[in-house]
Amino acid sequence: LCASYAAGVVCCCAGEGAHLLAFDVRRGLFTTATHAVDIPTTVGTYGVSRAKLRPNTAPIQALSLALQARLGDTEINTAVTARAALDGHVGSEGGALLVIDGPLRGRQHLPRALGYIKSHRSGYLPTHLNRLVASLSPGQRTPIFLLGSSWDRYTWYLRLPCLPGAPRAGIVRLECSATLKSADAIRMAWLSQATLCRYASTEYKDTRAPQNLYPIAGLERQLRRRLGDATLLYRGLRRAGTHH
Repeated sequence: LCASYAAGVVCCCAGEGAHLLAFDVRRGLFTTATHAVDIPTTVGTYGVSRAKLRPNTAPIQALSLALQARLGDTEINTAVTARAALDGHVGSEGGALLVIDGPLRGRQHLPRALGYIKSHRSGYLPTHLNRLVASLSPGQRTPIFLLGSSWDRYTWYLRLPCLPGAPRAGIVRLECSATLKSADAIRMAWLSQATLCRYASTEYKDTRAPQNLYPIAGLERQLRRRLGDATLLYRGLRRAGTHH
């Protein structure tokens, strides 16, 4: 499996507006073959990452899991780089909020970091408390609660500004590290409520509105450009295979 993947961080500050702070673009060959080697192409080198076959797991699933693991590592490294770059950044003064697009897992150690979850595949509250989530008005959030599973974190729900619709319209879930004191976690929840609503996208501009925040949408466009044209990437791999 040959794949191109990327991670990046957008900084939203008063001085420069929204701008790309850090990014990392990688290309990889994911395989179970022990004799595989890197594939140099005209568009970059696809470095070998060996996947482990697991019982009752299809080979393509093992390759996909290896790719997801590499992408996760890249996202963590990019977040660490961005957090370091924020030291002394104009307007940050050590208080910049780092919003991770997705669960916080693996990045709990980063200071002032929030996991931002747009989809709701799992339920974490009993029925009567789920009704509280559905009753939120735009800009309102639930109280925080401690969520324990394979890893612990504080979490809460927030409804972003949106048009009236389904009970979960505009609902996102936020996470912060369980190592924080409860008072600090509550402050993070208030900060998310005050900050994220201003970046909520609108329906006529984005079909994934309002959860797909404007900085996230902008970052996706930046990374797509840096990943390169899929046709050229495929052509480069075919040429490399022909000349091998």
